[in-house]
Amino acid sequence: MGTRRLTTFLLRTAVLPWWAAGHAMAHHLPPGMEEIDEFAEPTFAAAVAHPFSGADHWLAALAVGLTAWSWGKQTGLQSTGLFVLAMAGGVVAGSAGFHLPMMETGLAVSVILGGCLVAGVRWFSAQAVLTLAALTGTWHGMAHGVEMPATASPLYASGLVLGSALIAFGAWLLASLVPAPACRPALPRWAGRGMAAAGAALLAISLAS
Repeated sequence: MGTRRLTTFLLRTAVLPWWAAGHAMAHHLPPGMEEIDEFAEPTFAAAVAHPFSGADHWLAALAVGLTAWSWGKQTGLQSTGLFVLAMAGGVVAGSAGFHLPMMETGLAVSVILGGCLVAGVRWFSAQAVLTLAALTGTWHGMAHGVEMPATASPLYASGLVLGSALIAFGAWLLASLVPAPACRPALPRWAGRGMAAAGAALLAISLAS
């Protein structure tokens, strides 16, 4: 990567946490706006689009797919599949009334850990990568399920899962088509660090709210 292109990439990475913090307000509503209904239009299309509206959700799904960069295509595909299946189960559990403590904090932490996976931090094992992907899917799916309108249909719930699946499998496909470790070894490291930094910003927001 040329010096100019590398500088541009690093600048974008540095800006990501601040951009994510602002964008996250679409999901983490600021004080005084808690009563706003994020699911005002309970349609299938709105459900598919919802995972794209919160930085924590799409960053976590993106990280799961991009694990293929540092852990190989097979592990990346397995992680992505587990993430989607676990998310489906989480949506069902959340819609049934199950709720985990410190939900927003857990969502932010999942982004931080996902960034570490993308960066290739080696204190994870391959089994830990799969376990984390499943836990991330469960946690995010439960958050979606808890937020769903009581009158939402099963089709609506499937739209939430489909939206996250599009992000995760799209990221896995990108990582498979662009073998970053072979052509640009620094790319997974910087991408993962950027995601982890964005997760830290989201964590600060959740703890401050």
